[in-house]
Amino acid sequence: MKKILLLATLALVATTSQAGPGEDRQKAFKQVLRSFEPMGVMLRGSGYRKDVFIQHADALKAVAAAPFGQFKPGTIDDVSRAKPAIWSEPAKWKAEQDKFLLAVGQLQKTARGDDLAAIRRDYGAVAASCKACHDSFRGPMR
Repeated sequence: MKKILLLATLALVATTSQAGPGEDRQKAFKQVLRSFEPMGVMLRGSGYRKDVFIQHADALKAVAAAPFGQFKPGTIDDVSRAKPAIWSEPAKWKAEQDKFLLAVGQLQKTARGDDLAAIRRDYGAVAASCKACHDSFRGPMR
């Protein structure tokens, strides 16, 4: 009986605990990666399938903006890798967001065509946008 009570208590604590802002951001960015990474795998030789690629591009477009709403002022916690520059350089931060969202939109459009070179180019533009933002606004793991 004690084991059951302990397990029930632990389950209740696990379901009622709230993630912090850093963890919320990580979850949102993982949603982005779930669409983005399979496209890269296909483009690197795992068997490109246009219909599946389009599904991933559409899913990426649907979740691409979500992480950026998670960066409220003062939300750096023990899990967060966000640099203070996000809040001290808001114009640069916004420009990186806009560049990323534009690249995602372009990839979604290009995915519907048959020009694999253009698809690779636009996939690379999204990846480059991610890297540029990480270089400026993402710190090391803690």
